[in-house]
Amino acid sequence: MDGTVAAMRGVPLVLLLGLACGSPAAPHVKEPSKDVTAVSRVAEVPRETWLKGQLHAHTDRSGDSETPVATALAWYAAHGFDFVVVTDHNFVTVADGGPVLAIPGVELTQNLERCDPPAETGRCPLHINALFVAAERAGPVVFPDAVDVRRRAVFGRALRTTRELGGLAQLNHPNFHYSADASLIADLVDDGVLLLEVANEAVDSNNEGDARHPNTLALWDAALSRGKKVYGVATDDAHHYEDAAAVTTRGEQAFVGDRGWVMVRARKEPAAIRAAIERGDFYASNGVTLTGLSMKDGTLAVETATPHTFIFKGADGKVLREASGTAASVTLGDGDSGYVRAEVVAPDGRRAWTQPLWR
Repeated sequence: MDGTVAAMRGVPLVLLLGLACGSPAAPHVKEPSKDVTAVSRVAEVPRETWLKGQLHAHTDRSGDSETPVATALAWYAAHGFDFVVVTDHNFVTVADGGPVLAIPGVELTQNLERCDPPAETGRCPLHINALFVAAERAGPVVFPDAVDVRRRAVFGRALRTTRELGGLAQLNHPNFHYSADASLIADLVDDGVLLLEVANEAVDSNNEGDARHPNTLALWDAALSRGKKVYGVATDDAHHYEDAAAVTTRGEQAFVGDRGWVMVRARKEPAAIRAAIERGDFYASNGVTLTGLSMKDGTLAVETATPHTFIFKGADGKVLREASGTAASVTLGDGDSGYVRAEVVAPDGRRAWTQPLWR
């Protein structure tokens, strides 16, 4: 998760661009009949459906993973993923994923020895994912040493870089070394953060917090209760794939995949997926699949194929309604303080989290 960048410090900010390749001239193709053309055009339009996607995954271009890009993407395809945003540490990876749609991204990784407020653990790993980065920006991203070590300023450098790269900003693992508290998250939403990892399923992300730190869902509710529109995501933050067993055998922690993901309602093409995420037309999951999700006329309605527990929460995480079965709904009212979201819990404890429905 750390992605060492010490060797890069002291170098001016450089964004090495991938070389753009010219497109060859299209070969002459005989014009098909009118009827065949109509059928072909219909077949070429991808239909809108629920797509399983990964927004945080690493390969050997990260420096802390040994898995080649093609191998990681093939692993995700074999596990039923429709798209993966590859987010190597300070490196924009562009690849052909074959059956899985590979989307360029980067984890903008700043690991500081000192930050303000000071780190409780002696480490300041402040990480932002830039998602849906322009493919022509392929290559490394290098940060100079931070002069202003205030956390908001350090994150701000990553947010500016995200905009330069044409990406969407995701605040990663806020409880990893407790890099971002509720107040800072609210500020960062103002500064451009769109997505918050509420379920980073890496083994050291500390989603549950501790006696002095709230869990990541409470951090999300704190931001939402302040009127900040930020969407919650679940991710793998995977570094190990086919080599996971070997990593464990040699006594190291394996950071494996297919533990947290998003389900996006869109056509299987990058622009459509990005647009759906930007408007919040998706949910997060670590194992629960919804068969129905609707947000209409102030009502949030959720369905599952088998009985689950439905927990609807409003401001400050207050439970507004809890129900069991295969469907449940709640309508915005005076007691919700402006938003409602749903947590859907399976009998084995796995969950799905809808995005908030705002008044």
